[in-house]
Amino acid sequence: MIMARLFGTDGVRGEANVNLTPELAYRLGRAATIYFGRDSEEQPLILIGRDTRLSGEMFEAALTAGICSAGGRAMLAGVIPTPAIAYLARRHKAKAGIVISASHNPFHDNGIKFFGGDGYKLPDAVEDELEEIVHQLENDDNLARPTGEKIGHIEYRTDLLNQYIEFVISTCSERFDGMKVVLDCSNGAAYEVMPKVLRELGAKVKVIHALPNGVNINDNCGSTHMESLQKAVVENNADFGIAHDGDADRCLCVDEKGQIIDGDHILVMCAQDMIKKGTLPHKTVVSTVMANIGFHKAIKEAGGRVRRLVTVMYSKTCSRAATKSAASSPVISSSRITAPLVTAPSRLCRFCLP
Repeated sequence: MIMARLFGTDGVRGEANVNLTPELAYRLGRAATIYFGRDSEEQPLILIGRDTRLSGEMFEAALTAGICSAGGRAMLAGVIPTPAIAYLARRHKAKAGIVISASHNPFHDNGIKFFGGDGYKLPDAVEDELEEIVHQLENDDNLARPTGEKIGHIEYRTDLLNQYIEFVISTCSERFDGMKVVLDCSNGAAYEVMPKVLRELGAKVKVIHALPNGVNINDNCGSTHMESLQKAVVENNADFGIAHDGDADRCLCVDEKGQIIDGDHILVMCAQDMIKKGTLPHKTVVSTVMANIGFHKAIKEAGGRVRRLVTVMYSKTCSRAATKSAASSPVISSSRITAPLVTAPSRLCRFCLP
């Protein structure tokens, strides 16, 4: 019998405690430590972050147990945006980063997504090897279990959130002084980071949907439910609004009239500005097939060109295209703004991966 592939287009997903269980999370943590620790005598460091779902702590504990049982070091960042794990894994020279989240899906779903130590999502070949180890552990876990001082340990790092905030602010050359912004945090991972970032940059911020209780993430709010943001922008006479999803790896915007500005529009505006300033290398935007014809026309009229990827696998396409693109193209679109949105070679935009 052919077994279904464990890893989908964005990690391992499922309903918490149904088809995504703590037992599976334990094996994934153990498998990751075995795989990433193969080529070194040192205990592999694996960074873990999560969103605000009720099941997040359960999966964090299971992953951590698996990592420690295989002799790894688990660095726990707590509730933090997905792009932060990509950035911090690289900054702290971790072997891998793990995000516990089901993105824009309801709270009863969850997921486990891996990044390499370089901050990019894992290639299919690496996921296949991890999956093979997971199946081996499931059938007969006879792999090595360190003892004594070689047992792994846990580091609780509440300072990592501020490291990411400082990094995000450092990438922004503009100020928002005098601007009023409404921010929808989707009761998710953005609820601490983004208000601080925008206020530090000078904006007056009205925050909505930033009281997570474990079950209200993405519940009629965030980037998949824009109505309350549209209403709040108009009622507060704001200059614009920003809506994140549950793990804060994407955003959509609303203008001062309450009209939605989608991913294609945002990317066109970024590209037009960068082309005008001469900061868009090769004047090239990388896009999936999901970007519409108006997007292509607008980039061409601005003097740029679009490099189209023939695939509709959003997450993997977007995160890997930056490294695969021969032009080192700085902007990637999947008809939504996601991490990474790369704005310069070997550099990040304020919401992105390295």
